[in-house]
Amino acid sequence: MALTKEQIFHAADQLAESGESPTLANVRKALGGGSFTTISEAMNEWKAKQQATTTPMREPAPEAITSRLDEIGAEIWAVALDKANARLSSEREALEATRVQLETAQQEATELADQLSVELETLQAQHLQATQDLQAASTTIETLRQENASKSRQLATTEARAEETTKRADDLKAELQHAHAENTAQRQRHTQETQALQERHTSEVQALQTNLSHTSDTLKTQTAEAVRLQAQLDQAQTQLASLHQQQQVDQERHAREIQQLGERLDKAQAEKEQVLQAASTSREDAAGLRGELEALRVQNAALLATLTPAAPDTPKSSKAKPTNKQ
Repeated sequence: MALTKEQIFHAADQLAESGESPTLANVRKALGGGSFTTISEAMNEWKAKQQATTTPMREPAPEAITSRLDEIGAEIWAVALDKANARLSSEREALEATRVQLETAQQEATELADQLSVELETLQAQHLQATQDLQAASTTIETLRQENASKSRQLATTEARAEETTKRADDLKAELQHAHAENTAQRQRHTQETQALQERHTSEVQALQTNLSHTSDTLKTQTAEAVRLQAQLDQAQTQLASLHQQQQVDQERHAREIQQLGERLDKAQAEKEQVLQAASTSREDAAGLRGELEALRVQNAALLATLTPAAPDTPKSSKAKPTNKQ
């Protein structure tokens, strides 16, 4: 609500009656606020009215002087009053000039005070906004810090899973190589046993060769499966290495590429599970093959055991034939 001149005059009158100087600051304080410019204009008018009420006074000479001095005393008194009035007039003119200067300076001061008030309010608003922005920025930084820590933990977990998957792949590769070596050794042993049996019993050896051929086909199939699994393992290891490099780059990009990395790792995990399932199937087939080979080994041992006693009879039969011819 805008201040009126009457309110400003009333506040100045109260301050003057209470013995306080009616300055702009005291009047503004008594009014509880307001524009310095409005208060200054009203106070200039109030001070002008106060000065207008102080008119020069003319008093007659005392009776004692008039009675003693008569006309000379009256003239002297009149001259004294004229000089006093002249001096008072000059002092008033000087005071008026001083008042004008003071009013000008006061006007400039009030305008500067208003400008400073506006600037102060603007700075306070800017400070409040900056404080709010700083709080929002601090909250955002804390949120990003927490997200970064969470992503770091996720990345560490993912790397641990990748290392575990790589270790499993290495173990599977070692098992496949061992199975391949064992199959190769068994095939070599069966080849040697087959050659030994061929020298004594052709028919039985042919049957055994048929079984061994079937076994060889099975081994070839298992070998091809092992090669395919090896290729899948190499591809999975390549994908894991690529994913690991991608993880190091994605660590700087936070949420978006972490999600892509999770999808790729899930895909790699699925492929690993497929490889593990295939390897499990291969191990089962290899176990079955080992069972068949063990059965063939037992069968060959039994066959050799049955053939061993017949070796001494062969020379006897060969000697008997010449006797019959004679």
